Amino acid sequence: MNDDGEVRRFVYEAWEVRVCLNAVAVEGQASGHADLWRDGEHKCRVALTGRFDDATSASDALERKAKAWVDDWKARDHSGETGFTSL
Repeated sequence: MNDDGEVRRFVYEAWEVRVCLNAVAVEGQASGHADLWRDGEHKCRVALTGRFDDATSASDALERKAKAWVDDWKARDHSGETGFTSL
């Protein structure tokens, strides 16, 4: 584990995902996040929620959450014509 708590790095559907954890407490409380990068730019951070037996299960949960975010992103319209912003 390095200084920023990174425990895993992988590529999923052209997104680079970096999973970072803080130490898992005795009570099973963990904190962490996964940063999602695309084309060299940081695009999103998903946070860890819940209780986990160990760092491995916490890291696995963040991996699943990051992959689900990417899958959801891929399913959305990215044409810029969604009407989300007003002029």
